[in-house]
Amino acid sequence: MSDKYVLHSCQTESEISTAFKLRYIAYRNVEAIPENAEAEFKDKYDSTGNSTTCLIYEENMPVASLRACIYDKEQLFMEIPAFEAYREEIEREIGFDKKIIESNRFVIDPEKVDSKQLFKIPFRFIILNALKFNCDYILTAVRPKHIPIYKRFFGLEPISTPKRYPGINVEMVIMAGDCARLIPIIMEKEELYRFTKDDVKAYLPHLSTFQADPVML
Repeated sequence: MSDKYVLHSCQTESEISTAFKLRYIAYRNVEAIPENAEAEFKDKYDSTGNSTTCLIYEENMPVASLRACIYDKEQLFMEIPAFEAYREEIEREIGFDKKIIESNRFVIDPEKVDSKQLFKIPFRFIILNALKFNCDYILTAVRPKHIPIYKRFFGLEPISTPKRYPGINVEMVIMAGDCARLIPIIMEKEELYRFTKDDVKAYLPHLSTFQADPVML
């Protein structure tokens, strides 16, 4: 495993702004959003208490970003973006009595988009948060052409037809996976996603910096 990538949980306004700028560049590159004067892309979920964003750096340059949003039945007022487009499918296939982590706003610098390793690293952030918060299910919306990749790498299954994802002009399919079943399989297959109980205990959302190497937290 190369140590050139560093995965960092955003802690400051400057870091969050960097993530917003990277989103803007990536989404504009595929014409998923219109231009704006700030050259940033953000939404209402970025300011809620149930979301956390990470950046991936390569040699001190931000090259990817991802956001994790968590739904908990004990905090019904804090929803997740997927509910806006796929509420019926999620209720049918999972139910609103489960704790759900949604992986969203996953972007890669257009110049790095072909990196297979960089594609995998942000999902480490999702696994860690799923373990930290004892989530029951993982959700992520993907373009239809990417369904086979997410099935192969992460064992997720599609539970919807393509629909426009909130905030971007892109039709996506929501995919889901049972954490209790999938996470042990993912951790066994890929060293990158292996965490010890001490790793999970030590992780403080918004206050953690750790490298892609699973022993460096």
